[in-house]
Amino acid sequence: MEVIDGPDASRLEAPPPRAYVGDALLHSVSTSLGDGIVVRFVRLEPGARSRPHVSASGRLIHLVAGEAVVADERGRRVVSRGETVLVKEGEWHWHGGLPHVGALLLVVERPDDVSWSVAERDWAVGYDPHRTDEERRET
Repeated sequence: MEVIDGPDASRLEAPPPRAYVGDALLHSVSTSLGDGIVVRFVRLEPGARSRPHVSASGRLIHLVAGEAVVADERGRRVVSRGETVLVKEGEWHWHGGLPHVGALLLVVERPDDVSWSVAERDWAVGYDPHRTDEERRET
């Protein structure tokens, strides 16, 4: 058995620009789960989010802190600390911090089977992290 510390600021790294918009940092956890499975913490500042993508083998997203939005073809949903999202194999999705609050996610995935070359669909619609709550209510 091994006890693994949470994300350490000295080990956080920026994700590739094709993957996230806004301030996001990753901390991959060294594991021996095999089959290319990676466990990582993803820290999203308010308004930061992933670009739409598809994971051929699916992924698990657990919200450690904050609040986040997760979206698939059926729509968007806000999740809170302690909730876990299971993304199905081959499902188009994205996830991010809310405009007013960030999130810390624990993600279990196979990063080698993620495709970032997918349609954006409504990803950019109604999600401007620089607008205030007052401005959003006026539209």
